[in-house]
Amino acid sequence: MQQRPPVILERLRRRVLSPLFDRLGYDLVPAASDWSHRPTSEREVATLLGSAAAILERDLSAAGLTPDGDVLEQVRTFWSLIPTAPVRQRRGGSGFNGALQLYVAMRALRPDFVIESGVFRGLTTWVIRQACPGAAIFCHDPDLSGLQYRDARARYSSADWSSADWSAVDPSRTVAFFDDHVAQGRRVVEAHARGLTRLLFDDDAAAHRIHAHGGPAHPTIAMITGPAGSPEPIRWTRNGRAFEQPADDALLRRAGGLIARSHAFDDLHRATGYSPARLTSVTLRTGTPEVRS
Repeated sequence: MQQRPPVILERLRRRVLSPLFDRLGYDLVPAASDWSHRPTSEREVATLLGSAAAILERDLSAAGLTPDGDVLEQVRTFWSLIPTAPVRQRRGGSGFNGALQLYVAMRALRPDFVIESGVFRGLTTWVIRQACPGAAIFCHDPDLSGLQYRDARARYSSADWSSADWSAVDPSRTVAFFDDHVAQGRRVVEAHARGLTRLLFDDDAAAHRIHAHGGPAHPTIAMITGPAGSPEPIRWTRNGRAFEQPADDALLRRAGGLIARSHAFDDLHRATGYSPARLTSVTLRTGTPEVRS
């Protein structure tokens, strides 16, 4: 389990630093991952894990993925694994729910190669390694200075994944995981051009909720696959900046013609109480893309 901060530092935070930051308009909180808070009584643990497993089973089926054995047993295994995670993060990156979804999805996909675009502190790399111990993992992030976990067998690069040579990687045995705040429509087009068909996306925000996401990667999968609506552009503001996604543009239409199937996983909050997750599974078409009207 994660250790508590030293008593002296905690008193300093509460009595001196927190009031100072509060006057400046900021919150100062310990870097405690959400999974450090957990039920410990047997009945409540069983309820949490059983509820999460039932939701994940439905999500895997809706995504067209075959579970790698018993899902409840996988959730139990993850429950035991996550306290040993070498990454601590309270804000940004994946929490318990996102990490659990990624673990179960990767177990179902069983890739020999994993392309990870967007690494942050390294938690998702660690999760992928737990789920796929024999996979070759390729980690791409423009800034690798914040890593708290570096996989000894993974290959790291600060170049964009789309600039790499993937000729030696079998696309049929590969899964690409995108958590990089780059337009998800662009990532779909790039993946299809390289023969990839199995993709996972984090932060796939629907149009009416995208204002709550930092670094919106629009057009998102939800925007691409959603029903055609008003010709009015999607507009929102975040941190004083204005954003706009045209209701119909070339990238959205092109990406839409490449997607054969997509499914946004349940956020798991009602099952676990942890921060909502936003994992989406995408299967791309093979061959010549369709033109989405």
